[in-house]
Amino acid sequence: MDFHNRLNNLKQQSFFTKLVIERGVEKESLRVNKQGFISDEKHPEGLGSSFTNPSITTDFAEALIEIVTPVYTDLDLLYKKLESLHVFINKNLENGETLWPYSMPPRIKNESGINIATYGKTNIGQLKYIYRKGLAIRYGKAMQCVSGIHYNFSLSNESLKNLLGTSIQEDKDKAYLGLIRNFKRLFWFVLLEFGNSAVVDKTFVSARQNDLDELNTTDLFKKNATSLRMSDVGYQSKAQKNLDFKYNDLASFLDELKMGIIKPYSEFQELGLLDKNGEYQQISDGILQIENELYDCIRPKRAGKSGIRPYQLLKEQGIQYVEVRGIDLNPDCLLGITKDQIRILDLLLIYCLVNASPDMTDDEKSIIEKNDITTIKFGREGSSKISYQNSEVPINQARDHLVGDLILLANEMSDARYVEAIDSLKIKKNTFNKDRSFHETGLEHAKNNSIKLNSLSNIDLDLCEKEASDSLIEFDRMNKDTEIGFKEFINSYNAKI
Repeated sequence: MDFHNRLNNLKQQSFFTKLVIERGVEKESLRVNKQGFISDEKHPEGLGSSFTNPSITTDFAEALIEIVTPVYTDLDLLYKKLESLHVFINKNLENGETLWPYSMPPRIKNESGINIATYGKTNIGQLKYIYRKGLAIRYGKAMQCVSGIHYNFSLSNESLKNLLGTSIQEDKDKAYLGLIRNFKRLFWFVLLEFGNSAVVDKTFVSARQNDLDELNTTDLFKKNATSLRMSDVGYQSKAQKNLDFKYNDLASFLDELKMGIIKPYSEFQELGLLDKNGEYQQISDGILQIENELYDCIRPKRAGKSGIRPYQLLKEQGIQYVEVRGIDLNPDCLLGITKDQIRILDLLLIYCLVNASPDMTDDEKSIIEKNDITTIKFGREGSSKISYQNSEVPINQARDHLVGDLILLANEMSDARYVEAIDSLKIKKNTFNKDRSFHETGLEHAKNNSIKLNSLSNIDLDLCEKEASDSLIEFDRMNKDTEIGFKEFINSYNAKI
């Protein structure tokens, strides 16, 4: 069935009039000091506990702040929340620190000096810390300081029932896996539209092989790159290329995920689970220590209580939403992503959900990987060819066709701003300034953003302040509780998969 007919069918079943999208944003940003270097200070106390604050935590590094919004069906409310969290964070940064506006980190003076995030003495807190120690010895600390945005997306149960004609979880799983396969087929488009990292400071790839060109004495670049963050010098794992995720059914996905965790991988096995002092430095010696280590542009997810493994949740309860990854921070936007960009993601994800999605073959998986590499390195050269709908075509031709379909979809949405979002899309071109370093540009940008955030008025910060203060109380309470020994805990944790 072609897309026009599919749209007509959806209109007849009132899909668009009853459509409710559930969405949330996770956004990472590095804290940098007055000189633009990664902060070596602890997570600011004014932001609460990074372990128990539901809205403001840390990712790999103590300086890598992660904002987590609740789930919203109203995009304007989501964006308002994102804005208030940025204002609150900016207000509570100490010693003149600011948030770095780019996905690629600033100049790294001393990689070993990057502080891994800590989460207290509880077993779960220690587990989070050890996981990060494992990432550090596996990939180095610099790679783990790459920032980005994750977009969590689902349809309401009623909208999904209207689309599928059923509320059975197995059918929901199939629908979301179909979305995932289609999204992977079209990830080149996300790289084109959301890629903002064609330059890196030389210190980021220090002592690592790369195919980048020299921009100036401090920076490397690739002229027509979209997202070096997603390239082989960015947030990637060569070991994970040994995993075979095609997302054709949930059982096979979970089997592959489990094997990736429990089957020893020689390179990581040699590192050892324990360091020379007999302390844990990895959770497991598989390709993946835990489920979260899976690096892919999109993942099936289900929310659950702390301590319950994502594998368990998916196996027992099925897919609840998808987590879209591979989105660079937008340095031209104060919050890292615009409302129009979110609307573009909504349209693309609905498009992926409602279109037919045949099972992925080994050959197609290879084609997808080739498309991604081409787009990452040469996507801004519009004549670069990718495979699209079984043909080799210039990437801008494939883009025009897809945008045409997304316009048809936008016209059916009840909110006219979706059409405006598509109309605002322009073919992006890279610009480079050889006379100004990436580090200096980023620092100036960060300081200007801080001034803008400070100038915003009528922003209600009461909930932010309450969450921060409550999280400190909860953190203290948790750290006073008596628990089983950590070795027993980690053995129990690893037995749950």
